Amino acid sequence: MGLRSALGKARKKRSTAAPKKVAATKKGAPTRAQSTRSDALTRSLVVAAETAGSERLLAVDQAADRLNRFLREHRAILISISPIILAGTKKAPQLILERDGSFRVRSTSGRRKSILERVRPAELVELWVIADLYERIEAALRGAAGLATRPTGAVVAGIGVAGDRGAKV
Repeated sequence: MGLRSALGKARKKRSTAAPKKVAATKKGAPTRAQSTRSDALTRSLVVAAETAGSERLLAVDQAADRLNRFLREHRAILISISPIILAGTKKAPQLILERDGSFRVRSTSGRRKSILERVRPAELVELWVIADLYERIEAALRGAAGLATRPTGAVVAGIGVAGDRGAKV
């Protein structure tokens, strides 16, 4: 006999019998309705979490593909001015775009020794905000061309997403 059929028979017996006193639930213990609602909420939270994780992976994958495409399309010009220090200084670079189109990122080992590690674009877009990365590449290329860097506000206003209505660039 399944659980549902047993519950159904118990309900039929209860409806014909005299009403019994309902035992008080312990303080803080969830009632059956609360438990069901909690189960539904838990399931919804799990679905939302799984979806967020999938969206994150998709965003990283798409950003890495776009970065790879950019690097391929502009490979010749990037090679001509490489290596490009995108973060840090010449003495202590934090992020470098190498001649071969790869990136090196400074990391610290357990012994507090700092090394530059080669990373793939997919890893890089997880470590760095992709818009910031493109801004740094743009600034390096503009500097190599003898142009002034463009302020971030000009970029934001140029794509029509300025946060302030009164913002002027």
